[in-house]
Amino acid sequence: MPAAVLMAGTVLTAPAAQAAPVPDLVCRLDAEVNFSPPLGVFVREAEVTGHIGYKDCHSPSGAAPELTDIVFDVAGTGRFGGLPVPTFSVEGNGIGTWNTGDVGGLYFKGDLKEGSPVPDRTVTSGPLAGDGINGLQIPKPRYDKINPDGVAGFDVFGQVCFWNGEKGRCTAY
Repeated sequence: MPAAVLMAGTVLTAPAAQAAPVPDLVCRLDAEVNFSPPLGVFVREAEVTGHIGYKDCHSPSGAAPELTDIVFDVAGTGRFGGLPVPTFSVEGNGIGTWNTGDVGGLYFKGDLKEGSPVPDRTVTSGPLAGDGINGLQIPKPRYDKINPDGVAGFDVFGQVCFWNGEKGRCTAY
């Protein structure tokens, strides 16, 4: 039943409920970042290289059903902070090729924490340019990349959503 009331010749209607945003893509995250030199107590900033892969993507909004996979080769800066808790952060850019052959660009920045949101990411070029990316991540230090000088790499797994405009909760998909 519509929520309308006629009062003194004026129709009043209740505001329509706003629909939750729907992501353009939902993908499995599979990434690897490497620090050179290893980050630790004596080295607080290092070069970051690696890849950020988005795999097995599907398109709940219908905006990009043809896009199913991309791997961005990334480069940037990694940082280590020791207080109050050890933290690792990354910032940089990447370029990759979608399964369709289209090239895309990516910007990323944020912390690598267990169960934390993925670092801020934005598609900078190609299909879905301008989309923001969020989700959850599980970064794991690579044991073959830990040495007396510090941590030289992480594997990162999780789920991400690509959003055009307002971001919603990626865990809903």
